[in-house]
Amino acid sequence: MKTILTFTISLFSLALVSCNSQKTGNNTQPPAKTEAGAIVGGDKDEHGCKASAGYSWSAIKQECIRPFELTDKLKDLTDSTMAAYLLFSQNKKQVEIFAKEFKPALVISAAENDSYLSTDKVYKLEKDAKSHWVLYKTEEGKATAILTQE
Repeated sequence: MKTILTFTISLFSLALVSCNSQKTGNNTQPPAKTEAGAIVGGDKDEHGCKASAGYSWSAIKQECIRPFELTDKLKDLTDSTMAAYLLFSQNKKQVEIFAKEFKPALVISAAENDSYLSTDKVYKLEKDAKSHWVLYKTEEGKATAILTQE
């Protein structure tokens, strides 16, 4: 009887140790790499944001955010496959624009009611007649809408 009890306790202990080592991640496989040799998921920018997980640095929030989770979405009029996103500061004096054209995101300041203007006066964000946001780019004296809210 003593032998059976000792054997059962030993077997139970062995099972616990085995399960515990799997949980703690004693994985001896090296991290996955791309064909170019870069570690997958090792794409942090200078702020520590992981682009592969959809994160970008926000100058307004001073943290990594996922722009596609923002509520103000705009259609890119220069590329129908792309979108842009707006992030307004709490006091509404600045807006950060996340779009393919801006790396890093563009931050522009309030100019007047429902209007924001970049310091170089190239970009202007304002509401149209339907109260939708539109971003205009001025080149050679001509303003062209490049982003619009649907």
